[in-house]
Amino acid sequence: MHKLIFAVAFIGIAPIHVSAQNGWDDPFPAHRVMDNLYFVGTGGLGTFLITTPEGHILINTDFERTIPLIERSVEALGFALDDVKIILGSHAHGDHQQADVFLRERIGAQIMIMEEDVAGWQRMNRGEEDIPIDHILHDGEKVTLGGTTLVAHRTPGHTRGCTSWGMELEENGETYDALIVCSFGVNPNYILVDNPNYPDIADDYRATFAKARAMSVDVFVASHGSFYDLPTKHEKLLHRMEGDPNPFIDHAGFLAYIDLKERQFEAMLETQQRANE
Repeated sequence: MHKLIFAVAFIGIAPIHVSAQNGWDDPFPAHRVMDNLYFVGTGGLGTFLITTPEGHILINTDFERTIPLIERSVEALGFALDDVKIILGSHAHGDHQQADVFLRERIGAQIMIMEEDVAGWQRMNRGEEDIPIDHILHDGEKVTLGGTTLVAHRTPGHTRGCTSWGMELEENGETYDALIVCSFGVNPNYILVDNPNYPDIADDYRATFAKARAMSVDVFVASHGSFYDLPTKHEKLLHRMEGDPNPFIDHAGFLAYIDLKERQFEAMLETQQRANE
């Protein structure tokens, strides 16, 4: 039976606050999630390294100031940040993709962005300037490097192009379908009713909740460690004995996350609908 991994992210109209918060600038131990998927983020930001014999893929560069933390984590695992060939992201918010161009200029990796997030990504980086993007992604498109294939699943709502990355992983002779999830959360400043910049935001959220529930997910990770209780699961990983299940396999936790974010979304939507009556 194939299984699925999720890692998460966020979207909205108001600019995201970019100062240090929720451990965003705190180091966190680098670790293997499963197979060739590694966590190289901070105490609050989920950055993931997918290693291959032909170079590596990095998901979420975060801020320029967190690149040194990411690099130390990559090196602690025995890899080199300079060997990253492809830069991907969960969505066009500063806490996940602000350092894309900065890192590309340093190591020469390709940047790939979901089509619906291109405009937001451009604004996030340098206003309205047309920054070159190496490849524009579309829903369901595959990105392959060194025998590893990732699938870009558009899961909009948090941003128009919010992207959850799927891949196959193996552990103990079993194959798992993994998905590194974009956020299903709603920012407190999001406009869900009569939003001139994102008229179909509510419809997109509901479609994403339905799409996520239809996926067979076992392993739950995310673009923010708080989404999947990273500290607790990492502690279990440190004390994992032979034969123990991988602590990141948490189908129930994934469903609970969807339920929580859907309830929060519906409550916010109802409040805004009443205010507009």
